[in-house]
Amino acid sequence: MPENDPWDVAGAVRAVTRAGRVGHGASAAVGVLRALPVVRTAEVVTHAPPWTGDVVVPLEAGGAVVVTAAPDPRLTAFVEAVAAAVDAAAFPISGIALRDAIIAEMPTIVCLFGPDGLLRWSNLTRWPDGTPLRYGESRMDAVAALVHPEDQTELAALMADLHTDDPGGAVRYTARVRNESGGWAVMDVIFLDRVDDPVINGLVAFARDVTDLHDAEYHLRATATRLKTLVNALEVGVVLQDADRRLLLVNQAAVGLLGLAGEPGELTGLTSPELIARRVRPAEDYVELDALAARCLADGVPVHGAEVQFGDLVVEVDFVPMRLEELRLGQMWVLRDVTDQVELEKALLRRNEELSRLSALKTEFVATVSHELRTPLTALTSLTPMLVSGRDGDGRLVAEAVERNVLRMATLVETLLFLAGVESHSLELAVADADVDGLVRSQVGRLDEHASALSVGLTVDAPTPGTVLRGDPSLLTRMVHHVVSAAIGTSPPSGRVSVRSCATRTSWTVEVTDDVPLTVEAGRLFTTVPRGHRSPDPLVGSGLGLALARAIAERHGGAVYLNPSPHGGTTVRVELPLPGLP
Repeated sequence: MPENDPWDVAGAVRAVTRAGRVGHGASAAVGVLRALPVVRTAEVVTHAPPWTGDVVVPLEAGGAVVVTAAPDPRLTAFVEAVAAAVDAAAFPISGIALRDAIIAEMPTIVCLFGPDGLLRWSNLTRWPDGTPLRYGESRMDAVAALVHPEDQTELAALMADLHTDDPGGAVRYTARVRNESGGWAVMDVIFLDRVDDPVINGLVAFARDVTDLHDAEYHLRATATRLKTLVNALEVGVVLQDADRRLLLVNQAAVGLLGLAGEPGELTGLTSPELIARRVRPAEDYVELDALAARCLADGVPVHGAEVQFGDLVVEVDFVPMRLEELRLGQMWVLRDVTDQVELEKALLRRNEELSRLSALKTEFVATVSHELRTPLTALTSLTPMLVSGRDGDGRLVAEAVERNVLRMATLVETLLFLAGVESHSLELAVADADVDGLVRSQVGRLDEHASALSVGLTVDAPTPGTVLRGDPSLLTRMVHHVVSAAIGTSPPSGRVSVRSCATRTSWTVEVTDDVPLTVEAGRLFTTVPRGHRSPDPLVGSGLGLALARAIAERHGGAVYLNPSPHGGTTVRVELPLPGLP
């Protein structure tokens, strides 16, 4: 804007032109026009005509300068001159000015030092620490003082010796430079020796702030070191390859398992053929492993737990392809020596097969013996009442004892036959929906009178409505009866037996707990109960009651467990899966 006379046309044009160099020509034009005493409004519009005003001058780039004002003979010429200045400012600036403007906006610092070490030119106005930049005064050694003390000596030597050591050459250095906040920024600096260049005649320095990149690289290296340490500590073998099968990482476990010559560090970077050359085991040992690797690479899908014979070892292999969207980055192999595990599995399988055979023989033997005993016992049970009848005194007591034991033996034989049928699955189940919690309450109610007669406290905790389980209600009732009566029969006077049933989403459980410590191995309780015979169940004392309960539970897909209770007694826990049998 003209400083004195607002009607100074030359001053107005110069003001608009100067402002136009930095993109503010239109706003400067409005300012000089509004400074005129006769002007009421002035604006530079960009829309298409019509335009309304006392003086309207179209612009070559589109739009117009529009003024409303009181009449004045000088106004039209003044507005046309201002509009011409706006048009001129809209044209591209000179190449040199454009270059300087672009360089000034560059994120890279550019400095030119003369042969005398003085600053001749830069795209900065202040140094990174905020101190003013002065041409002809700032020196290279003063700039080096901005650098971290640990970097100063080497950087100053590079700057001073570049022209002597490598005329026309270049050198690169990463230095820490103080910033305005008082901290340190990491700068990537390149020095070009152009002292002998007739145009430049000096040392050119380019610097770019790479602090974020430096921090990212540091964190990346730290993460890679942690991962490498973790992988090396693993007992399983880990091999990491890039998409060209070049080795990126291998731990000591993999080197030892694969039989490779060398340490993990010296193997890193080798190609697949180079790794093959490092193998020390016989070539035939690698046949299955190489075939699996070829299939995995061809299919490109994850593989878990593939077993291959590797010489005298069995190796389990996991293959994990690594991708970033559609870009294949490489693959990871995880190797485990499962030789001992496989041998144990084979031994366990043989043991299970043998146990199954022995169990079948036992069931067959029990059924055969029980069947052979049934006929003479049937005759005895029909004769013993005649033996008792007509006797008195000691003779009658002896006869009654014989009758009781014959009946007990007959019951045992029938139970043995029944047990054999349950275990061999020859006994057909009458499957129906059963309220198992209701069965528990019913059996506890039936046994409560006998428990009271033995001075044994009997309590039950079973939810209502009860849990519905698909199974054979008769067998399930018998299972609960045998478990509860065994606890009553082995409890001393004033003992306590608690029965609790509950259900989760997947299973139903009944627990029977007494006060008697578990003094024998849990497995023996299924063959003998060495704590007396006071139970309402005639099978207590033989162990067949719990054995039958276990067989019924297993027939329903469940199991029976015996454990010490928290208060020093014994807990028999029966677990059956829900919803039960199909």
